[in-house]
Amino acid sequence: MIEKYVRLATENDLNDLVEMARLFYTTSPYQTLTFDPKHNHEFFRSIIRGRLSEGVVLVGLKDGEVVGFLAGIASKPPFSSQRVAVELGWFVKKEHRKTRTSLLLYSAYEDWARRVGCSCVQTAYLPTTENNLDEFYKKHSYTQVESSYLKVLN
Repeated sequence: MIEKYVRLATENDLNDLVEMARLFYTTSPYQTLTFDPKHNHEFFRSIIRGRLSEGVVLVGLKDGEVVGFLAGIASKPPFSSQRVAVELGWFVKKEHRKTRTSLLLYSAYEDWARRVGCSCVQTAYLPTTENNLDEFYKKHSYTQVESSYLKVLN
C-alpha cells in the first residue's frame, strides 16, 4: 500500500527528478555552482541503474504524480567499518510540503538503510529552508553532528 505514496524511482522518472533538482537549486545557496541538467540526469540514472545495496532514489507520489524525491548512498566513513546511509538530496514540491510526503520518503529511506546494513543515517538541510527541519530531525531521533560550509574557489 505504501507504493501508492512512495516507491523506488525508475528511469521513467528522470525528467521529474531533474526538474525537482532544478527547483531545489533555484532556492538554494548552491547557485554559485552552475546547474547542469545533463549531469543531473546521469547522476540520478547511475543510482537508479546501480546496485540497490549501494544507493537509492525514492519518489514521493500524490495521485500518481511525482511530487518529491530522496536520494542517498551507503558508504563507510574513513574512521569506521560501519555503513552509513548518506542523504545526497531531498526535495518535496512546495505545495506538498505540509503533507505526509516528506515523512513517508524519510521512513522509506530509513527502511532501505536498515535493509542494506547501515547502522545510521546522515542527513543535512539548507539554512534557507522555510520549514524548520531541525525540529523535524530532532522529533525523529536525529542528533546534529556537524555543520557544512562552502567556499567558492577563484
